[in-house]
Formats: sequence, structure tokens, C-alpha cells
Amino acid sequence: MDRKTPLEKALIYLTALVVGVIFLFPLYIALSSAFKPDIDMFARPPVWIFRPIWDNFIALFTVRRFQDNIWNSTVVATGSTVLSVFVGSLAAYALTRLKHPRMKDVAFWILSIRMFPPIAVVIPYYILLRDIGLLDTPWALILVYSTGNIPLTVWLMRGFFQGVPESLEEAAQVDGHGVWAIFWRVALPLAAPGLAVCAMFCFIFSWNEFLFAFMLTSSKTQTVTVAVMSFWSSDAIEWGRIMAGSIVIVIPVIIFVFACQRFLVKGLTMGSVK
Repeated sequence: MDRKTPLEKALIYLTALVVGVIFLFPLYIALSSAFKPDIDMFARPPVWIFRPIWDNFIALFTVRRFQDNIWNSTVVATGSTVLSVFVGSLAAYALTRLKHPRMKDVAFWILSIRMFPPIAVVIPYYILLRDIGLLDTPWALILVYSTGNIPLTVWLMRGFFQGVPESLEEAAQVDGHGVWAIFWRVALPLAAPGLAVCAMFCFIFSWNEFLFAFMLTSSKTQTVTVAVMSFWSSDAIEWGRIMAGSIVIVIPVIIFVFACQRFLVKGLTMGSVK
């Protein structure tokens, strides 16, 4: 049994503490700046102890009506996540179980869709969505985000479905179940941790995405990432409201990750090694 000396343990804890401080310090700066008065935010040397105020958050939800942008982002991120996980799981199961010599080529072609740089396809997306009447609607972002999330879901879920023993599905066939029943009642429940992992990645990508949201929406369906940028203008940069909006944006992602936490540890390792 490998036993570490007290010095080795101390070095490990010290390293973990330093890494934690490095990663959490930007979040602390954003959080503290959201509650700082402007005079303290730009003070030199920096003010570490101050009297917190709620003015930035109040202005965020009264002047800017940030709640409307939160609702838009929630609809888009949830819709894209559900659509991507549903379609991606079906495609991943088909690629795993159907026997064909070109299945690997099909899988790589699906993955290659995600390799396109967003800046190269945003103008074609804009023209296409404008022509079919979906520009500046939640469906525009749901469909666009799903084109990037579905390939990711397919490749992640392939690993999970490959870990499901085919003998269980063969036993279900003997009991008289068809392909759909086997997928819904046998394969999908066993790959549930993978669904949680895919949902987490799809939701975070859809929630945080900026370029497509900026180009394909206006004030009516503006998402949180674009709304925060509106506090940045040629006249002034309202850092307090930007930081307050950034904190509000982070909170739903943290809640979503904690809600899926019991699946994540198992899910992130289950599909990685066959």
C-alpha cells in the first residue's frame, strides 16, 4: 500500500490550495466588483474591504430587464439540450449496433460537422434562417446550437452504448421486445450517466455561446451573453453591471451541474475506457 509521508501530503494540499486560488480568484474579482461602488472598484491600490451595495443587481433587473434575457437563454439552452440528447442518442445507438463496414466513416463525418469554425458558417446560417422566417426567434438558436451539440452527443454516447453488454439486448429480444423497446428499456437506462454528461456539455455550450446569439437575434430574443455586452459602449463601460450580469449567468450553470452531480463522476469515466 502506497503511504505518503507528511511532507508529501503537505505538498499535495499546498499545490491544491494554490491551484484553487488561481482558478477561483477571477470569480472572486467578478463577485466583489458586482457589489462594489464605482469609487472602490477603480481605487488604487485595490480596496479589499468595502461596504457592499445591491445597486448593480437592482439596475440589472429594473433598468435592463435582465430577466427577459434569462428566460430567452433558458428556452434556447433547454431546447437545444433536449433536441441534441434525443437525436444524438438515437444516432449513437444506431452507429454502435448496426453492422456496416462504413459505419466508422459515417461517425467521423458526423464529428467533422463540429470542426467547422463558427465564424465560417454564421453568414450562411443568417441567410438561411432569414429566408425561412426563423431569424430572431428561439428556434433559430436551438437549431444552430443543435448542429454543434448533436455530433458531440453522438461521439460521447457511442462510448457509453459500447459499454452496454449486447447479451442483455439479446435476452430482451428473446423475450419478444423490438428494437425500440430494447433501446428505451435496456440500452438507454444503462447509459443514463452518459445522458447526464451530454446534457451538461450541451447546456453549458448553449448557455455561454455568444457569436451566433449576437448575429441571429435582436432585442426581442437576446440571450444573456449578448445582453451583458450592451453595458459596453463607446461612451462608458459599466463594469459593475457587467460583473453583476456575469455572476447571474454563472449561477444556473452551477445549479445544473450540481443537479447532475451524482451521474457525472460515473458518466465521465464509464464511457472513456471500453
